[in-house]
Amino acid sequence: MRPRFITAAVIALPLGLVPVVSSAEPPPGTPAAVKPVIDTVPLAAARGVAESGKVRELEPDRTFAMAAVRWTGNAPDVLEVQAQDSEGEWGEWVELETVDGLDTGKPGSRKASEPAWVGDSTALRVRAERDGSPVNAKSFSVVLIDPGTSSNDTIATKAGVTTEQPTVISRASWGADESIRTQCFADQGIGVEYSPTVKAVTIHHTAGENDYTAADSARIVRGIYAYHAQSLQWCDIGYNVLVDKYGQLFEGRYGGLDLPVWGAHAGGFNKYTTGISMLGTYTDVAPSAEQVEAVSRFAAWKLSRGYRDPAGNVTLVSGGGGTAKYPQGTEVTLPTIYGHRDVGYTECPGELGYQQLPTIRQRVAELMGDWTSSPIYQRWQSDGADSGPLGGVYQLEQAAADGGLRTTFDSGAASVYWSDGTGAHVIQGPIRDTWDRYGSETGHLGYPKTDEHATPDGAGRYNHFAKAGGSIYWTAETGAHEIRGAIRSKWAQLGWERSVLRYPKTDEHGTPDGVGRYNHFQYGSVYWTPSTGAHAIYGAIKSKWAQLGWERSFLGYPTSDEFAISGGRRSNFQHGYITWNASTGATTAYSY
Repeated sequence: MRPRFITAAVIALPLGLVPVVSSAEPPPGTPAAVKPVIDTVPLAAARGVAESGKVRELEPDRTFAMAAVRWTGNAPDVLEVQAQDSEGEWGEWVELETVDGLDTGKPGSRKASEPAWVGDSTALRVRAERDGSPVNAKSFSVVLIDPGTSSNDTIATKAGVTTEQPTVISRASWGADESIRTQCFADQGIGVEYSPTVKAVTIHHTAGENDYTAADSARIVRGIYAYHAQSLQWCDIGYNVLVDKYGQLFEGRYGGLDLPVWGAHAGGFNKYTTGISMLGTYTDVAPSAEQVEAVSRFAAWKLSRGYRDPAGNVTLVSGGGGTAKYPQGTEVTLPTIYGHRDVGYTECPGELGYQQLPTIRQRVAELMGDWTSSPIYQRWQSDGADSGPLGGVYQLEQAAADGGLRTTFDSGAASVYWSDGTGAHVIQGPIRDTWDRYGSETGHLGYPKTDEHATPDGAGRYNHFAKAGGSIYWTAETGAHEIRGAIRSKWAQLGWERSVLRYPKTDEHGTPDGVGRYNHFQYGSVYWTPSTGAHAIYGAIKSKWAQLGWERSFLGYPTSDEFAISGGRRSNFQHGYITWNASTGATTAYSY
């Protein structure tokens, strides 16, 4: 498991849509992805300017809109940049915050700052000092990023948020070039990674200027993506969600908004957390009301559907790292919604951003309402919550068919489905896989009406379902198979898995002639037609019937189970019968 480091997150999807799982395929009509351009320039190549050589100035060959700094050795005490616009005017100095670098899989081998939005610029000044003196420029480089432009950059500032799940702007809509991510994954031999669950929300700011427009926001997100994925080698945006000052939410790290995607936003505390980052710097400027509301709405959706108390505390274990406040292995108790500075050596999310945390917690609690009334939450609590057999929420609670609910737990291995008629029941593993193959709760079996249980003989597992008189039975030898209706009733009449048939080894299927239905079992079969009903056939008599051509033979379908006769056994069929001689083992077919 590779280390994760960074401090921001984004969520997104096509405008007006609220999908929860990312897709590499853009929706119809989405503009082409935009590949940002990154230039890395040694600071030693810059010329010194005023202030006794403490400031160095770069005039690159092309314009840029974001800037960051990389270095080796100790971090500078002062690290600021100032950009010049196309009119030749110099902007304000922007302080850069430090993050952990990751080059060629080695955490901390190079140090780095966060990227700062400076607007479209033609030149950059850098002030970097240690102990009041300029740093050795040979150990520093400047990263200049042009995030490009897209016809989709002018995004509606009101995205139709709801109190449940806010609309987010997808990666496809903000122009993510997925080849950047996939190539990095291929180079590092990794992929999308997931925590077992999400326990807390980390609030960040991205740094940089605050005077961006709504159309700039997608460009800022693309620039952060390029820097985090390529320069820092995180392969993707570190944050799970980004929020601009207009209240727009952008999808950040790939992998699904409703899943516990393991980000790279808070060094040492990425596991079990979701990172929400506000675009801008909130040291001397407060986040906008729209921004705070959007942060709150996303956090409320994530926490309510993940069964986490926004006013509570959680205990997390530090994974360590250069910017983490706590050594690896340290247990730290934190609010469910906390600021990045609570766990890292950083000012993030800025003093005025940090002061908004009580307001965000209160608003999140208001939006969540009576979230503990969920019947699946109550079932989870009764089973021991995180310390019970289900563990934490993996995929958030969401609506299921016909007014039902579903939540996935245990790193995706188990789910609880609820409906008003069945209650809340656990379904998992191969049984759930078979059920999913037939359409889950929308299929012919409907909702589970029992948890998964062990069979009386101890060899198998099963769930019963609400429709079609159905069940799914599993053993290590046979796998998981559905059985229902008249065939299941016949099997039950014979003694279930303790019968001569033992366990089903196929699902129910239609016969080749299109008239009947059957399940094969470990030691026999049950065949059914509307005119004959369901009957068991096994052993030597079944072998003889199969040899003759099954239901297409002159005998047709079974009309009785096998029964004892003098000296042997017999099964009746539509047009005859088969006998078995106990003395000789011979089977004989007769027609009427």
